[in-house]
Amino acid sequence: MGPEQPEQIARRQLEDVILPFWLENGIDTEHGGFFTCFDNRGRRRLSTDKFTWSQGRFVWLLARAARLAERGLLALDPAALVRHAERGASFLLEHAVGPDGRCAYVLDEKGEPLAGERSVFADAFVAMGLAELTVHTGAPDHLATIDLIVQRIADDVAAGDPPTPPYPLPAGCSGFGARMIVLNARLDQVRAHQAVSGRKPSLDELRAARAAMLAHREDGGLFTETFVADPSMRDTILARHRTPGHALEGTWMALEAGDLLGETGDHADLVAGVSALCAAGWDDEHGGLFRYTGVSGRPYGGPYEDLVRRTWSTKLWWVHSEAAYATRLAAVRYGDAEAAGWFDRIWAYTLRTFPGGADGEEWIQIRDRTGAPLDEVVALPVKDPYHISRNLMQIVALGDHR
Repeated sequence: MGPEQPEQIARRQLEDVILPFWLENGIDTEHGGFFTCFDNRGRRRLSTDKFTWSQGRFVWLLARAARLAERGLLALDPAALVRHAERGASFLLEHAVGPDGRCAYVLDEKGEPLAGERSVFADAFVAMGLAELTVHTGAPDHLATIDLIVQRIADDVAAGDPPTPPYPLPAGCSGFGARMIVLNARLDQVRAHQAVSGRKPSLDELRAARAAMLAHREDGGLFTETFVADPSMRDTILARHRTPGHALEGTWMALEAGDLLGETGDHADLVAGVSALCAAGWDDEHGGLFRYTGVSGRPYGGPYEDLVRRTWSTKLWWVHSEAAYATRLAAVRYGDAEAAGWFDRIWAYTLRTFPGGADGEEWIQIRDRTGAPLDEVVALPVKDPYHISRNLMQIVALGDHR
């Protein structure tokens, strides 16, 4: 018997560590929706509030897990997973989604909206959760809501200065993350329509979203995280920093969207850029990928820049799981040997560093530069149910297609 393959390791992590935690602790069987406000170690529930961002993500992961379970790639009950996903979707539709496609930012335990700003990211994850559920069921019920929400966030991002709390950008700045979430939402939207109709819908919006995100790509494969319109700001930390994890995440989305569009002329360049991004983000001293790089220049101020300056050296779960899938995809589907080497390095670091083991439940998602647990909040006061599950399931599915 040879060494355990990555897809086997990913499946074991999902079946034995990740999904049991969320299925046991995250399902609100009384009111609907999901609990995600746990501490970094997964030992204490800090609140029963329900951030829409995480609610939509939870629906997505349940629906995707059901798809894999039906194919025999996860040893879970697909019918139970779909029931939980449908109940979560109903909770969101009843309590969070407004008639114009804007969604509440946070709800209380029973679903009452709490005071809070709107976020295009929260809206997008509601649409993406509904879309993934639609891909599984093939039912058209949610398509109109998906289309309404996705068009709303696309319009907001295109207009400039979309709401992105808790770390808004200064007026006039354009963030890569907002363009990436539009592409991700468009990709899931198209797949939902395909699942219902059996044919491709109009792909113009997906094509435009892909082009808008790739406008941030630089020569050499790196990505500009923040476009600044004011030339006097181009020497600032805000303009000069980079986010390797975001760029790797966006790269696999661009590859998958290109495949769906049948437009693969830039794939070789994108695949080559995967290794460049890994090299730019790698910590040669302690291993792992930095959250931010290029953190130099003139201070400008604001909550987002403060975050960059304070947390650039941290090692985060989502950066590494997204990098693992991006490198694995580049290696397996596109035959890139250099990306295969980076996958081995990132995969080994990820499995060595993030699983909680004796220190906590699930994975301990936030680490300091050396890899030690760091008990603080990233973005929202939640334990994220999404990136690890999504990327491990993608690795499992990729192994099935080898």
